[in-house]
Amino acid sequence: MFERFTELARRAIFFARYEASAYGSAYIESEHMLLGLLHENSPLRRRLAWSAILKDIDQRAPRGAKIATSVDIPVSNDVKKAFACASQEADALGQQHIDLGHLLIGLIEVKECLAAKVLEERGVGEALVRAFLCEVPDPAPAEPDLAAPLFPIAPFLAEHIHRLRNLIEQASYYMEVNNERYGEQRLKRKNWSRKEAVGHLIDCATAHHQWFVSALTEPSIHVNGYPPDDWVGAQRYTDASWPELLTLWIGLNEHLVRVLAQIPEEKRSTPVRIGVLPPISLEELIRRYVEHCVDLAGQLLARL
Repeated sequence: MFERFTELARRAIFFARYEASAYGSAYIESEHMLLGLLHENSPLRRRLAWSAILKDIDQRAPRGAKIATSVDIPVSNDVKKAFACASQEADALGQQHIDLGHLLIGLIEVKECLAAKVLEERGVGEALVRAFLCEVPDPAPAEPDLAAPLFPIAPFLAEHIHRLRNLIEQASYYMEVNNERYGEQRLKRKNWSRKEAVGHLIDCATAHHQWFVSALTEPSIHVNGYPPDDWVGAQRYTDASWPELLTLWIGLNEHLVRVLAQIPEEKRSTPVRIGVLPPISLEELIRRYVEHCVDLAGQLLARL
């Protein structure tokens, strides 16, 4: 069935899977799927009031300990039913591809699920979505991902690149659904606002960019040190807008993914010396960079 899904539909499933991990759910439930669909459908997001939907789901959906994004989470039986209904809806309309609207109708038709109840309370029914679908031509097949590297990735880098790409997707998500007030809130484990935390990640990205590029051309790397914390205040990241900062961090890391994808296997053990610290391998430097990004981004992207 998934081969029929449009790129937007696939992205919606990706974000539904992220929501499931944030809620600590063992399955991608209907409410997570609804949040994923809303992320990819800005008109519907405005119509339903995103913050109200989140509040409603938070009050009614169980929460558990967060699950790592690297753990596979299957879809629930309700979501499987919704996918089947979406496929039937596309067939009935004579449309080859399954898009966001078909998936939305699929959720609505599984009337016992939480997503259907939330939508019904906001006056969104099958007739409304179906009327819209009838006016929209069958979506074209998704274009190939031009941002993906067009050359082989060294095996030792595959997992690191995968985790960094997932983090970029999550950052894109939170750039759109949150506002300036969200960016100004302070972290629990660090005396920074979310804006300042992104600023620090920007400093780390620019430093590591130079180091990773050096690894492509030099037999060893020796640098003065990691970007100090006081750079954050000196650059007044708090004066920048939340979308501006996240856009910059996302762009830097999208380029880092391209750089990392060009590093060959034989560079794996390239020695890296940072200040007076003992040397580490290039592989360890990359691992530490991704771990640092995941740890700090996990704090700043959390809904506190």
